[in-house]
Amino acid sequence: MQRKSIMGAMTGIFATLTALVLLGATSAWAAKIDCSPVTNTSAELPRTAAIGTNPAGTFAHVMGTTLAAVGSKATPISVKVQPYNGPNAWISLLQSGELEFGVINIIDSYMAMTGTGSYEKPAPVLRVVSGGVFPFFAGMFVRDKSDIKELKDLKGKRLAWDYGGHATNQAWQSAMLEIGGLKPSDVVQVRVSSLVDATRGVAEGRVDATTTGVGIAMNDEANAREPIRFLNVPNTDASRNVLAKLGASPVKSTPATGIKGDTHVIGYSLHLASSTKVNERTIYTLVKVWWDHMGEIQTKHPIFKRWTKESQAITDFTVPYHPGAIKFYKEMGLWTARHDARSKEICQ
Repeated sequence: MQRKSIMGAMTGIFATLTALVLLGATSAWAAKIDCSPVTNTSAELPRTAAIGTNPAGTFAHVMGTTLAAVGSKATPISVKVQPYNGPNAWISLLQSGELEFGVINIIDSYMAMTGTGSYEKPAPVLRVVSGGVFPFFAGMFVRDKSDIKELKDLKGKRLAWDYGGHATNQAWQSAMLEIGGLKPSDVVQVRVSSLVDATRGVAEGRVDATTTGVGIAMNDEANAREPIRFLNVPNTDASRNVLAKLGASPVKSTPATGIKGDTHVIGYSLHLASSTKVNERTIYTLVKVWWDHMGEIQTKHPIFKRWTKESQAITDFTVPYHPGAIKFYKEMGLWTARHDARSKEICQ
């Protein structure tokens, strides 16, 4: 039942993105995708490779750290993690070839590649390596003792704002305000430098609410200092319409710190991405190792239960897959005619 609901939500996200493109509802989803071939034709494995992630304490960092450890142990490549405030901070390094991988969500990946939304310049080298984790959860939490019970109660309250380079976090927050019938001017905006700063701000009483990932370590740290509670995102047509603009949907959260009873939050996909400047052999080698060690990976954090073989080659991608990954997924029987059709569709 849970698997069917996850796949249903994923299908809904894809349908929404497609509708936005066809209707021209927003220029971000009407930009042209660059599907140029891999430029690195070498057959050699690099000595080192780096994965760009969000700051320590986020799931993106856990994901990158886990994959780096497995990759380093099982291949000749020394894989390391480089944390940044968000994808906006590392995408230029991927474009220049100074960074080989990055953990990025389905929304940011499209905007980054096309230079739309919060990305000033396109990064046409971007390619998906793994569909990653679905659903990845985001939500807004407050102190549990707070009188803020619903999103509409945020009016006049102090909200963490800007989040440094993590522009998507601000997008989620703006969406939740809209769902609550509020405008940014209806709240007190407290500028923070990062997700970590915002989370600590709630625990320390500097802000009343912040938006963040659900089930990440820094939530546990905040909760240990001051119990927290995530606000429910109504599972209504109105909420779905707002989140559809970002390629997301309301999804019932799994148990996690700050989740009190049945709580809906924002659900979306979290990718592992690379670039056309990384050769096919490197991608194939690491994808195979992560596939072969999936059982081990899934023991490292509860959210890796959603890092499944089926979620590695999703059919709803908005950025092309790397040929090295496609080669492996074809060998595993996971890459189908539906994937090829989707590739042709987005590359037209």
